[in-house]
Amino acid sequence: MNFWKALLRLLRRKKVGIPAGLLAVGVAAAAFAVIPVRHTASTIMMVSPPVNGGVVNRNAGNPGGGGNPLLIQTEGLSTAVATLVLALSVEETRAELGAPKDGPTELVVNDGASSPQLIGMDGPFVYVEATSTSAKSAADVVARARDRLILELDDRQRELGAPTATYVVLMDVVPPTAPEADHSDRLMGAATGLVLAMFLGLSVVYGLERRRAARRPAEPRPAPELKPLEPPTPSASSVLPASSTPSTSSGASTASTASVSSASEAKQPEPAEDDMPTDSFPAVAADDESAAREHSG
Repeated sequence: MNFWKALLRLLRRKKVGIPAGLLAVGVAAAAFAVIPVRHTASTIMMVSPPVNGGVVNRNAGNPGGGGNPLLIQTEGLSTAVATLVLALSVEETRAELGAPKDGPTELVVNDGASSPQLIGMDGPFVYVEATSTSAKSAADVVARARDRLILELDDRQRELGAPTATYVVLMDVVPPTAPEADHSDRLMGAATGLVLAMFLGLSVVYGLERRRAARRPAEPRPAPELKPLEPPTPSASSVLPASSTPSTSSGASTASTASVSSASEAKQPEPAEDDMPTDSFPAVAADDESAAREHSG
């Protein structure tokens, strides 16, 4: 992740991003110019049975008549197509047509499986396509392959002893087309060159920056300042037990005094009936007052 971030930072620099971009564009332009244009020509043919059904000279003496062995089988036309495809798949035959192995021209012959026009269609089709760096070579190879297919089909039927009137023939469904230029290879090469040149350029600059940073002497770091140590402050938990000791003892003495006084009050005997004060009775108080008056008189 750090590597990609560093590349993005380098790309944002004008002294790095602009030269790297120009280099990538130059490489892409060179790749687009060097890669040749591919030209493609093609044709589509179909194996057609004869009008007489492939049987002639049918009479009472020869009820079966003379027939074409290719049409005796249930899938005779498909067999003929497979025979033609195999005949043009030989390397010597392709070299004779102008499409040697590892050459500038490629030849494709099949039953239409690679043709977008024949997708979903079932029939005795033969598809021929030639791709070359030269438009003339592509057109010539398609024309020679078409003629060779017609010749191969006639030779196979002649070898089988089929009557000439029962020959199956190749008819053009799509005549040989004019070569069309295909620039997909050039565009792909240019895009690949652009990406690779940009990546390699930024990677080289990144490596040089890392190497330069490794050679640069490290700057001394300032020593950290040491602060004087302050005396520890007594905490509240260390003070509270000392101050709470007197209050606890005083509270304990007060509680003991109160318990003693309550115990003494509880143990004091109740006064007897004769020892009770008479001042609290009104009749006795009135007699005492009258006696005091007589004594004074």
